[in-house]
Amino acid sequence: MLSRDDLIREYRNRVGSLPGLVIVYACIVGTMALTAMTIV
Repeated sequence: MLSRDDLIREYRNRVGSLPGLVIVYACIVGTMALTAMTIV
């Protein structure tokens, strides 16, 4: 198992830049929006 610090380091290495972070954030928000629409 990876520790929390290892996960954060790995995440930063993969994202590496702001655009990557925006894409991840958009995916999370999009999923939440779709779930909310499905429930409602």
